Amino acid sequence: MHPEEAVRQLEYAIDASLDETGQRTAAGYRPTFERVAERADGSAVYALACDLAGEVAAGDCPSPAEANATAERVLSDWTYTDGGT
Repeated sequence: MHPEEAVRQLEYAIDASLDETGQRTAAGYRPTFERVAERADGSAVYALACDLAGEVAAGDCPSPAEANATAERVLSDWTYTDGGT
């Protein structure tokens, strides 16, 4: 999954779960997705998108800082399970 696709999917999840401010929030995650894509692969970007979408579905709207923390966890898991790059 490419970062821009992940952001678009998250925008859809946020729009379906929250008010119209969600789209601006999701766009703020783009640097996080791009960083994950640089350090890992599309599967890590997908894992991050799934984790953030799960939080949104649960009624939360992670801040960019919270998204970064989730990204670090995903990258840590990815490095451990896939050997990293």
